[in-house]
Amino acid sequence: MKKLTLENWQELQPYIALADYHEYNSNTVTMLMWTSMYEVYFETYPDYAIAYTCMPHREPVWLMPYCTRDHRFEAVHSIRTYSQKHGIAFEIHSMTKEFKNWLVDTYPMEFLIWDCYDARDYVYDRRQQETLSGKKMQKRRNHFHAFLKQYEGRFVYRQLDESTREDVYAFLRYWQSFKDVDDSISAEDTGIHLLLEHIKELPIEGGCIYIDGRLEAFNIASRLSKDMIQIHVEKANREIRGLYIAILKLYLETLEEDIVYVNREDDMGLPKLRKAKTDMQPVCKIQKFGSAHQALKIQQADAAWTRKIRSLWEQQFQEETAESTQFYFERLYREENCLLLVSEEELICMLQLRPMTIVLDGKDVRVPFVVGVATNPEYEGCGYMGMLLRYALKTVQGKAPFVLLQAYNWDLYKSFGFIEQYQRVRWKLKKQSDAADGGTWKQVEDAQDLLTLYLYFCEQKNGWRRRDLAYYKNQFLPNAAIWNQKIRVYWEDNQPRGYIVQEDSAQELHIRECIYADEEALQHMMRYLAQEEKTVYVDLDTEAQVEGRRKPETCMMVKQLDKQTFPQDCLFIREEL
Repeated sequence: MKKLTLENWQELQPYIALADYHEYNSNTVTMLMWTSMYEVYFETYPDYAIAYTCMPHREPVWLMPYCTRDHRFEAVHSIRTYSQKHGIAFEIHSMTKEFKNWLVDTYPMEFLIWDCYDARDYVYDRRQQETLSGKKMQKRRNHFHAFLKQYEGRFVYRQLDESTREDVYAFLRYWQSFKDVDDSISAEDTGIHLLLEHIKELPIEGGCIYIDGRLEAFNIASRLSKDMIQIHVEKANREIRGLYIAILKLYLETLEEDIVYVNREDDMGLPKLRKAKTDMQPVCKIQKFGSAHQALKIQQADAAWTRKIRSLWEQQFQEETAESTQFYFERLYREENCLLLVSEEELICMLQLRPMTIVLDGKDVRVPFVVGVATNPEYEGCGYMGMLLRYALKTVQGKAPFVLLQAYNWDLYKSFGFIEQYQRVRWKLKKQSDAADGGTWKQVEDAQDLLTLYLYFCEQKNGWRRRDLAYYKNQFLPNAAIWNQKIRVYWEDNQPRGYIVQEDSAQELHIRECIYADEEALQHMMRYLAQEEKTVYVDLDTEAQVEGRRKPETCMMVKQLDKQTFPQDCLFIREEL
């Protein structure tokens, strides 16, 4: 492997062109510009080139191999061999999504992948940034017009070349006088000098704006691919309104017609830079991923993983309290129902397949209920949960007719075959001043009353969960107490006629579950609640009709595992446990 230099960069360039990755690290100009901070070493072969980058006092990391897709396998094999021989970590960084997917498909369960969110390239439409046309460009257009109005006849745009070099250096010194110079700014300054000192030898271009004879803005760019230009550096006097917009617009006006996109690199995780790049309306962001050759494994949970499982639960389900988490892991969590995707000692993601008995067309059916779906934040966006869910669905194929799932984002699971099957209606009750009927409300005293009402209510429903007395005593009532929910039973003629699970806030009253004996009982219960001063929301089955505004909502997804037709009518389920 040899260090990339001004003397040999052209040896690597043809291979980079073959790969056509469109991401800004895959550019010899980028590599040379930042060589004082990130040295690049490479080797070429007949069909591919491999390269790694190394920061001072850091271990080297590999870049994607440079070749056509059909030579990637041998290129990655070469990287592996070199890593083993020279004691370099077999890690590939700055990967595009397309390359990451290829790596995962080619080497299943062999690489640990993570999303480098702060390293995403911002890509813009060249014509949009050049013409500033359209509603999205209105603010930028206004700034540019303000620049023209103030400096018309006083500014001139010039091509970046040897004649402008010393003026650029002078402007850099001025620009840096307002900055706290750190390693990154020093390395950038070194890189700019390197590029401009060799402007005739390197494939760079750019422009400058002079105002009243003084350089006030410049940029440096190079072609990243056949249809994309990359902006390496862009500096302007921030005191001059619209100048940043002007230097980009005027430079883009000089480009050939085949340039369609502008790559403005990443935001480095800096909030102000992220906002500025986002405000420019990118057409896309090029995702970047890192990888390490580290085996993945799907396994059933055991006691050794409980602490990490609970930690991930607390991290990802922040609405849970310490008390509710303790309740869940004592009463509901079972190791045999929990699947993990792990890499060495690291928990990547998890889910649970808790068994639930559903009454379907009058028959009890045992089905899995997917809950506790969580991914370590460091590995979100890498496809790991999809990998684990597909595995989980295979394990229950042939053992159950369908799978149930609840989610915060229903759309995420549609690609796995889940359908928004169960619905409920959230009613905002119309306030009433009429006196309520003669029934009374009592706090629950006997769990048997709740079970009796529930079973009677469900006689007219389908797809409901089978509950028993133990469920109400050991799960339902303790869970309500944890969340400060009130369980109130409605009585008429000394008989329980319905119950509600009630949550109170300062302005609202929310009925999370409403079970009633018949239509008359429902209307009496709602008439009472409608007299509340607070706004009242009630979650009801789809057949119920009350006075107020209705909003249908999905409450459960279903994935069919056999050819049996799932019923559509009178479906009811209300499960959070």
